[in-house]
Amino acid sequence: MEQENKQCEKCGDTLVKCYVADGLKGLLVKNPEGDRLFSNKKNTNINPYVCGSCGFAIWYADEPKKLL
Repeated sequence: MEQENKQCEKCGDTLVKCYVADGLKGLLVKNPEGDRLFSNKKNTNINPYVCGSCGFAIWYADEPKKLL
């Protein structure tokens, strides 16, 4: 799994990129303006990043520009 070095906003330690148990690539987020009958090109996966020191968790989009 790709690991990006993101720092915890609370304590400054390194965040660990995690995933949602039912989705190996995270949750799929869709822009409602991109809705089409069978496809939506305006979407990206989001994944939680968790601090192993203090437990703070935050979600980041893999490709946020795809939502625009």
